[in-house]
Formats: sequence, C-alpha cells, structure tokens
Amino acid sequence: MRAFLLALALLFPAACRPEAAPALTEWLAARYAEQQFDLGAAEDFYRRALEADPGNLMVQGHLLRIRVAAGDAEASLALARRMDASLTADGPGGGKALDKALVAMRLAMDDMRQGNWRAAAGRLETPGSKALPEAVRLLGLAWARHAAGDASGAEEALSRAEKTRGARGWAMLHRALLLQASGRMDEAGRAFERFRETGFGARGVLADAAFRAAAGDAAAARQQLRRYRLMSGQPHVEEPDGLQPLVSTPLEGVAEVLFGMADALNRRRVPVALLYARLAAMLDPGHGAAVLLAGDILADRDRFDEAVATYRSVPAGSILRPTAEAKRARAYASLDRFEDAVAVLEAEAKARPEDPFPLGELGHLLRSEERYEDAAGAYDRAIARIGEKAEARHWRLYYGRGIALERTRRWSRAEQDFLKALEFVPNQAYVLNYLGYSWVDRGERYERAEEMLAKAVGLRPRDGYIADSLGWVYFRTGRYDEAVGELERAAALEPLDPVVNEHLGDAYWKTGRRIEARFQWRRALEFDPDPERIDGLRQRLDCGLDCG
Repeated sequence: MRAFLLALALLFPAACRPEAAPALTEWLAARYAEQQFDLGAAEDFYRRALEADPGNLMVQGHLLRIRVAAGDAEASLALARRMDASLTADGPGGGKALDKALVAMRLAMDDMRQGNWRAAAGRLETPGSKALPEAVRLLGLAWARHAAGDASGAEEALSRAEKTRGARGWAMLHRALLLQASGRMDEAGRAFERFRETGFGARGVLADAAFRAAAGDAAAARQQLRRYRLMSGQPHVEEPDGLQPLVSTPLEGVAEVLFGMADALNRRRVPVALLYARLAAMLDPGHGAAVLLAGDILADRDRFDEAVATYRSVPAGSILRPTAEAKRARAYASLDRFEDAVAVLEAEAKARPEDPFPLGELGHLLRSEERYEDAAGAYDRAIARIGEKAEARHWRLYYGRGIALERTRRWSRAEQDFLKALEFVPNQAYVLNYLGYSWVDRGERYERAEEMLAKAVGLRPRDGYIADSLGWVYFRTGRYDEAVGELERAAALEPLDPVVNEHLGDAYWKTGRRIEARFQWRRALEFDPDPERIDGLRQRLDCGLDCG
C-alpha cells in the first residue's frame, strides 16, 4: 500500500507532464529492489526514473540513499550537490527530512575532507542540517569548530549535546576523545573518569582502554580490554601494546560520531543504520568498526556478496580485521563457497601463527557442515596454540571440540572438554545443556545432570531444546508426570523439532496417553528426523514402548 501511495505521488505531477510517466515503472521496480536490499538493481532503476523525470526530488532522495548505502562516495557527493540547489528547509516539495540530513552531512563531509572546517561548521548550522539527529549535528559541530580553532564554540556544542535527551554519555565520551586528540591528557583523564560513571557500552570501554594505554597505565588498559572482549564478543583482542586511540584527528572524531549513530540505530534494527555506517567509512576509510558494521547489516539482509566485499575492506591494521575475516568466511559459506571460506581462515591462521581463533573459527565452520572429524582436527590445532595459557575467552574452542569429539564417538575426551569449558564459564547454558543431556542419554550421572539442566533452564527459560533435556532426565529417572509437563513446554517452544516430539510421545505413552503418544511420534516422522531415529519411530507406532 505504501509503495502504491508513493507511486501516486509521482503520478499526479507526471499526469501534467506525459514525458515523465515512464518514471513510474522504474520507480516501482526500484522500490521493490530497495526493500530487498538489492542496492545495485535499485540504483539502476532509480537512475532511469530520474532520467525520465530529472526534476523529481523524491526520486533524487531515494537515489541518494542508495548511493550512500552502497558506499559510493563520488556519486553520492555529486547528487548531494545537485539536490542542494533544489532542497529547501521549509518550502513546498522541499524534500524529506532524511534527504535533507543526507545532503547536509554529505556536503559538510566534503568540506571536512578538504580541510575547510569553518565551512563544514557552517553547513551544520544551516536550516537543512536541522533534519539531522540533534546529537549527531551537535557532536559533528563540536569537532568542526574545534578543528577550525573555535574552542568556545566547540565547548558550547558539546554542552548542548550533553543536554540532548539520551545523548549525555555519548557526548561525554566525545568530550574525552576531543581532549585526548588535542593532547590535553590531564583534562582527558578527568573527562574519562566522569564518562566511566555512565557505563557507556563496549565502544566506550575500548576508548578508555586506549586512553589508559596512551597514559602509560598498562594494567588498567589490560583490564578494560578484558571487559571489551566480554562485551563485544571479540576474543582475539590481546594486549594493549600498540592499541591506538579511538580518535586522533577531527576527521576521525566526526566519523566516530556517525558510527555511534549507526551502531545505536542498528541495535534497534533501523535500516537507516547502514547509511550512517557508510558515511562514517566515507569520511574515514580506516574506521574498521564502521566498515564491519556495514558488512554485518548486509549479511543480516542475506546480501552476502556485498557483505564479502565490505568485510574485505576492513583495514589490515585494524584490531577488527580478524573478526572481519571470520565474518567474510561465514558469508562465503552462506554463498555455498565453502572452499573459499576455508581458504580465508587458513590464510588468517598462517598470518597470525600464535592466534588460536582463526583455527577455532575453521572448526566452527566445519562443524556447521557436519564434518566433525575435520572440525576436531581444526580445534586440535587451535588449542595447541594456547598451550598452558587457556583462559575464559577460549571456552568456545573446548566446547566446539567437545561437540566434534562426541559426534565422532570419542566420549572420554569430549567429556573432558565440556568440563574444561565449564571451568571457564560455569553459567554457560549451552555447555551445561550439552554435557547434561549427553550424560542422561548415556545413562550416566543423572543427579549431576539434572542439577546442570535445571540451572540451564533457569538461565534460558525460553529455550525449547534445554527444556527438552530437563524433561528427558525426568523421563529417564521414571518421573513421567514431571517429564510430560516439561516436554509439553519444550514442544510449545520448538513445535517442529523431531526429537522433542519423539520425547513427548514417549512420556505420553508412559503416563497411559497412548493416542497422544502415537500422534507425537507421527509428527516426529513428518519433521525430517535423523535417519538413525526413523526405524525406532516406526517401531513405536507399531507397538509403542512395549516392543519386545
């Protein structure tokens, strides 16, 4: 319906100008391509629509968004300049707020890239720039005024940003970064102290770690890096030696503002996040976090080819490069280019001979393809690199190897790996579940398994597979009524899983509910069970659990 109404918006002016009518077909095709995140096709269709109706601001606005989303710096700048002459802040047909914001920021960025900071600051004070989110505009303005030598103007913009709703911690971070980039380390230290009280996210923790490293406090930097690893899920980040400040120049400062907006929008699943991530990377191509985020957004929309190209452009010296290479490998795997994925990870492992994580990622990838023997070999190589230095961030390697070993019937070693992982992460629900369920399925250590599975359910109450495991320990210990209750909950959470339905059928049979039991077993057969379970299910349908 929305696309239809937008088409009507084009139709009425086109009715007065028959030569513009062909733009309608191209517009509708472009809108569909844009909704599918097919940026190349959308760009082609919008360009053709604009050729058919050159003065149409709506088409220009959408084309600008596509060019920014695709990371096309040159074409987006050319179109922003063209639109600037037509877009007014308050006149009729003046364009959408997002289009005004993009034009204002794109032109301001061009001034910044040319070192014309006074002009950039002027751009961020024009009526059109008011379409930008206020915190973005004010923080960008603070950096621009600072670069132009206007210290009082920069302070005024920062103070206003700190009073903007929801932006206090973000503005305090940029105050600290601006002071650090200016070499005013004592003042920056005090600003970081105030900022730490806000508890502001993984990016802020990384900024603080880099500041402490620059200030010569390696122990505190190391502690903050540990926090960053836990918060960001990036276990490869090592020692603070060589850790660069988050921002060293005003250009990097504005890019960090744009990235901060992209990150916040992406956490709320707002598609515009991609535009801000691309703007940040246009302004500072070395901003690895912005490039990585753009790749993530594309991968989340199943645009894996574009994601591969984006991940590849994360700078080689960035601390995020290992993460980008791991994600590039996953994107290749999603494209069924498995050998390319393996090659990326093997190359990364060779380039980082002491880092276990590229080989661990290879193990995860092989395991996802059910190549358990090969996966176990990759994990062996990864864990060999750890030696005697295993710590909490390595738990996934032991957990992954444990699964691969269990699937290849090497239970004794698998059990050791699961227990090792639990030493590091005693409250990790999936490790508790895998080990607990394995014990139950093997008829071992029921009491300890039940303890672990009950804990896992408490940690992940909405996970149907963990509920199934707890129900199964009740079943195996003869508590059939309790088993029915927990397995019914599991089946409600995972209604299409064959094992969950099989287990519920078994529990129904034991409580005398024979018709319902056979119904669940039939469902299990319909949901593509593992081949080794099919004969057992058919036997159950013939004679229940009383087969000789």
